[in-house]
Amino acid sequence: MEPQQPTGAAPPKQVAQAMDRLSRAGRLIAEIRIGADRILEALFIASDSQRHSEKAAELVFGEEAAMRRHFLDLRLIGKQLEESGVLSGALKSRGNSWGLHMPLVCPDGAVVAYAWKRQLAGQAGASAVDRARLALKAFTDQKKRFFPQLDDSTNTPSTKKPKLSPNPPLNPNPNPKPTLSEILKSEMPGVAISTYRRLEWTKRAEKLINCSNEEQRLGNSSERFDDVAIIEVFVSGVFRVLVSLHSAGSVEPDSLAFFSPDEGGSYIHARGVSVHNVFKHITEYAEKALQYFLSVDPNKALSHLLKWVCSYESLLSQVCSKCGKLLAMDKSLALLLPPVHRPYQFYSNGQNQDFVKALHIGCSSHDV
Repeated sequence: MEPQQPTGAAPPKQVAQAMDRLSRAGRLIAEIRIGADRILEALFIASDSQRHSEKAAELVFGEEAAMRRHFLDLRLIGKQLEESGVLSGALKSRGNSWGLHMPLVCPDGAVVAYAWKRQLAGQAGASAVDRARLALKAFTDQKKRFFPQLDDSTNTPSTKKPKLSPNPPLNPNPNPKPTLSEILKSEMPGVAISTYRRLEWTKRAEKLINCSNEEQRLGNSSERFDDVAIIEVFVSGVFRVLVSLHSAGSVEPDSLAFFSPDEGGSYIHARGVSVHNVFKHITEYAEKALQYFLSVDPNKALSHLLKWVCSYESLLSQVCSKCGKLLAMDKSLALLLPPVHRPYQFYSNGQNQDFVKALHIGCSSHDV
């Protein structure tokens, strides 16, 4: 008489062993697929050139022997899984083993190992929850037995009704979340701000290569703020900044990049890198400012970020606040750079923003 196979949850030790074997099976299947690709590559090389035919033949024989070993190891692991009860003939007919559903079989067999491993991991977590539930039930029973007075005091329903405030606050949200239209319509003299959808900016970035004058390089601001995903900040003759929003129409920026006004091409986007060293280092510094604004107040991060970006309007004219020079040699980078750092900490704490410090990289490392 054939012994009856268990249909409930598997013991934790068997689950761990099965997961380990399925991991090895997945690695063997990957090795077999790589070997097949190498054999096909060797055959293509041999068909193109007769000189490499001997080398290709050696490669084919070697990969064939390796694939045979992998197949034997995979067959051995399959037998071990059947013996452990993961998959047996009696349970194959019912399509259920250890309470698991049979996964779909992929032609190369790769999905099978992954599907079994995922389901076994879920079962291991479920069995851990069951054990915790049983332990809690045993503890509750013991508490009722030895400390009945605690059970009476904890299960007594409260007869007191929660006291409601007779006068609700008139303004429950004193700091409302600013909208995108309010942020973009704020006055920023000398700065042109344009908005785009993501696909619209991709098309415009390609057209910037053929733009000959400054007027053609200015964008048109969209009136529908719900679809805005890219914000362009342009200062004539100084810089172009692209700010990407986390989702279209939101006020949460997720990336920005500085570029020269005369740059154009597919790399001009919010995660791109300028070909000029000045804007490349400003972009690296801007990532720190973005993370700072998001950590202080995500609702006002975009507003603070745009104000901080506009402080670079004097990039090519304002001298360093520490050394008093416009250009300075950065010893670590061996580059002659203007003051590319503008402190961003006071933009979120309400300090006076009329005078903005400008610092070289070497000067700001000692004074932040």
